[in-house]
Amino acid sequence: MMWKRRSTDGIQQLPEERKALAERYTIDAEEAQIRQQLAAATTVREAEEQARRDAEAEEQARRAAEEEARRAAEAEEQARAAEAERRRKAAEEEARHAAEEEARRAEAEERARLAAEAEEERRAAQAELERKAAEEQARRAAEEEARRATQAEEVARRAAEAELERRAAEEEARRAAEEEARRAEAEERARLAAEAEEARRAAQAELERKAAEEQARRAAEAEHQRKAFEERARRAAEEKARRTAEAEEEERRVAEAQLEREAAVEEPEPEPALVSEPGPSSELPIYRWFDGK
Repeated sequence: MMWKRRSTDGIQQLPEERKALAERYTIDAEEAQIRQQLAAATTVREAEEQARRDAEAEEQARRAAEEEARRAAEAEEQARAAEAERRRKAAEEEARHAAEEEARRAEAEERARLAAEAEEERRAAQAELERKAAEEQARRAAEEEARRATQAEEVARRAAEAELERRAAEEEARRAAEEEARRAEAEERARLAAEAEEARRAAQAELERKAAEEQARRAAEAEHQRKAFEERARRAAEEKARRTAEAEEEERRVAEAQLEREAAVEEPEPEPALVSEPGPSSELPIYRWFDGK
C-alpha cells in the first residue's frame, strides 16, 4: 500500500515547517526591536538638539538685553554730564553779567557822587536835584536788578522744571524699553516652548503611528499564519478521514472475499491472519502536534 509511505513522509515534514516558522518569527521580532531602539535613539537626539538650541537662543537674548541696558545707562550718564555742564556755564554767565552790572552801577554811583560834590560847591539846589536824580536812578537800578533777579529765578525755575520733566520722560522711556524687552523675551520663550511642544507631539504621534502600523502588521501576519495552520490541519484531517475510510473499505472487501472462498470450498481451509492497518495512536507526532504538545 503506497499511501502508508506518503502519510509517514507528510508527518515527518511537519516539525521542519514549525521550525522554519519559529525562526522567521524570531527574526521578525529582533528586527522590530532594533527598529524601535533606533527610533527611540533618534527621538532622544532630536530632543537634546532642540534643548541646546533653546539654551543658545536664551543666552543670546540675555546678552542683548544686558548690552541694551549698558548703552542706555551710558546715554543717560552722558546726558546728565551735558546738562550739568550747561547749567554750570549758565551760572557762570549769569554771575559775569551780575558782576558787570554791579561794576557799572558802582561806577555810576561814583560819577554821581563826584558830580554831586562839584555841583554842591556851585549850586546847592542843583545838588539837591542831582541827589534826587541819583536816588531815582538808584531806585530804578535797584528795581532793574530786582527784575533781573526775578527773571533769573524764573529762568532757573523753568530750567529745573524742564530738567524734572526731561528726567521723568527718560525714566518713562527706560521703563517702556525694559517692559518691551521683557515682553519680547517672554514672547520668544513662549514661541520656543510652543515649537518644542509641537515637535514633541509630532514625534510622539509618529512613534504611535509606527507602533500601530507594526502592531497591525504583526496581527495580519498572525492571522494569516493562523488561517494557514487551520487550513493545513483541515486538509490533514480530511486526508486522515479519507485514508481511514479507504482502510475500512479494504478490510470489508477482504472479509467478503474470505467469506466467498469459504462458501466455495467443501472443507474449510485455515483462515489466514488478516493484516490490518493499526488504529490511530495518540503517540504519533501528528496527534501530539494537534493536541498542542
